[in-house]
Amino acid sequence: MNDRAKFILTYVAGIVTGVVLIMAVGFFIAKSRATSASNDDVVMFEQPRDVVPGKVFEVMQVLSDGSALATVDDVESGNLGTVVLFVGDESTSYYDSQKINVPKGKVVKQVGTYGYMTRDDRHKTVPIVEIMEE
Repeated sequence: MNDRAKFILTYVAGIVTGVVLIMAVGFFIAKSRATSASNDDVVMFEQPRDVVPGKVFEVMQVLSDGSALATVDDVESGNLGTVVLFVGDESTSYYDSQKINVPKGKVVKQVGTYGYMTRDDRHKTVPIVEIMEE
């Protein structure tokens, strides 16, 4: 193999190696940002706080972890359209447009906050809620 062929092969191998290295580094940076963002955006309180007025909530979006962003769908509460997050678990599953009715004798209390970016790149913070005894 002559010197010119060696030079061309070395040059091409360097470009391929550089592209693979950049893609690997980008993947790991994106993964670390996604993990830290999902953990930093949730703040749980030690004790439940205020009652969120409303007896009916409508799910508008289900997140990848099974939690659901929902809006108050109760005109009587005077809190129509307020966005809250119901935390999903193994015993609960949510779906889009689902109505979540709060049973008599129970209320929805704030147990934390959740921050997220909207589609138009605005940061929003909403209460994380649970249905509890009054």
